[in-house]
Amino acid sequence: MPKINVQGSGHAGPAPLPGGHQYLVYPNAHPHYLQTLKHSIHIIDTKIKSYQPCNDAFRALPGGRTLLQVWSDPDVWINFDPSLNHGDYGATRGKDITITAFSLRMGYWTVAATLVHELAHVNGASGTTHDAEGTLHSCLLKNLEDPAIIGQIVQASKVRMA
Repeated sequence: MPKINVQGSGHAGPAPLPGGHQYLVYPNAHPHYLQTLKHSIHIIDTKIKSYQPCNDAFRALPGGRTLLQVWSDPDVWINFDPSLNHGDYGATRGKDITITAFSLRMGYWTVAATLVHELAHVNGASGTTHDAEGTLHSCLLKNLEDPAIIGQIVQASKVRMA
């Protein structure tokens, strides 16, 4: 399962690009953010990662791995972004995912959907199509799929915003 960037983890997330997302340690000042993230991880770990239609949808992405394989990748990290901008849920840079405070305030189902979406980018989903968001339909999160979400990847640094 992805690792969480917490105090003492020793992980240094990528430096933010100008105007880009931050990849920070989960703040001790807001323990409810970490609690929400852990609840979301539990949902994915117990209900979604082994769901065959979800794994099939992930296998069809350019990276060719199932959600279970991406979920088991020891190099995937989940970081914190303090952004409270409406509609700003998270981003991916390589194997570093960041979840925004906006998403965390929306609740654990939104965070679970954001994580699945971002994991699709880790697995090669384009930032110019609906492919990453489209995985939600097959991953028991179809009620959270937003047809307007496309995302953006800056290829040189693998930044994805949704």
